[in-house]
Amino acid sequence: MSNSSYADNDDRRQQVNKPQSQQWLNSGKSFCARHSTIEDVVSTHNHSNDFIQTRNQYIVERLKLVCLFFAISVPASSFLDFLVFDSTQAKLLLVNRLLVSGVLIGLYQLIRRSHTVNMTRLVLTLSFLLPVLSYTATELLLTQTMAYRDIPLSFTLTPYLIIAMLGLFPLTVSGGVALLSVISLPLAMLEYIQYSGNYTAVIDKLWLFVLFGGICLWLQSGQMVMLMKLYRESTVDSLTGLINRRVLMRQVTGIAKNSNAAQGSFSVMMFDLDYFKRVNDTYGHMVGDKVLVKVSSLLKQELRNYDVIARFGGEEFLVVMPHLELAQATQVALRVAEAIRKSSVMTDEQQEISFTTSIGVTQYIADESIVQLFKRVDDLLYQAKVQGRDRVENSFALR
Repeated sequence: MSNSSYADNDDRRQQVNKPQSQQWLNSGKSFCARHSTIEDVVSTHNHSNDFIQTRNQYIVERLKLVCLFFAISVPASSFLDFLVFDSTQAKLLLVNRLLVSGVLIGLYQLIRRSHTVNMTRLVLTLSFLLPVLSYTATELLLTQTMAYRDIPLSFTLTPYLIIAMLGLFPLTVSGGVALLSVISLPLAMLEYIQYSGNYTAVIDKLWLFVLFGGICLWLQSGQMVMLMKLYRESTVDSLTGLINRRVLMRQVTGIAKNSNAAQGSFSVMMFDLDYFKRVNDTYGHMVGDKVLVKVSSLLKQELRNYDVIARFGGEEFLVVMPHLELAQATQVALRVAEAIRKSSVMTDEQQEISFTTSIGVTQYIADESIVQLFKRVDDLLYQAKVQGRDRVENSFALR
């Protein structure tokens, strides 16, 4: 299909609402490129789905280690209870520790079998909430037979040590605050039940909770910043701000899986810039870089927020367009080709450089492999070049 049949639908992309089934798909254009680090650390609202999955896997691995470590160390440390408590109290604590250990082992098995984002959130919350509940119940029992001041410090510091352990996980500030709030509920109930009019002791405990909680949030934020930095360096093209090929493959695999499950479809557009090597050879690689940055900027403007855009290699780009059939995707390709044709960059000598692109467009066929899909769209791109460049070729399957 020649680009001369271009249809004017510049405003269509603004009229397409994001489908509910695609809300998990954040833009493939860049990772939080338009947002500050502070926003990224505060919440996951601007995080790409791929980063959310990467962070989730990181949390899962640490969570498994924490559950396994404490499932072993909690009952193993019961010998100290027999040194500081009398026999009856030490046995009570032993039973308590064994129950906590059993629960942690169960949570470990659960996160091994299923590590979706929601499951990770559930297991993470329970891994810290249940020990706090256990501590609360045990202290209530202990204070029935002994004064609070006689309870060893090593035991009364338990909830603060649990809070400190939260610093091992790269959570957002909102996520960390939410988890701390959940943990604080049984502790607040314990203080309410045990309150005897000594508000100074309550203020001391509250201060310790805020202090340990603040340190925990600071450690979590630091880990989040580090993880985001490493993620960006390994997944985002530094020149264009688009995702790289490795992330693209993960995202398109997920889109294909969802498409098969929902009996839907999506389209793929692959293109590269015509005679780009000539631009580099004539004007230098710095001008070539300007062209690539200009094209990536145009793609971000012309495509929807949840279309996945990647730099596929050199001057090649690939776009995945969820919920678009071939006819619609072809119109998008024509619009992109026209936008690129009308654009230009300036050299340092104020010489205007214009450029065009050849594009292949195809629609995903249910249950086909990603390799087959990419092979077909690559062949269509080759046909566009053979047919004279600066054009769009589309097809479900090559003849």
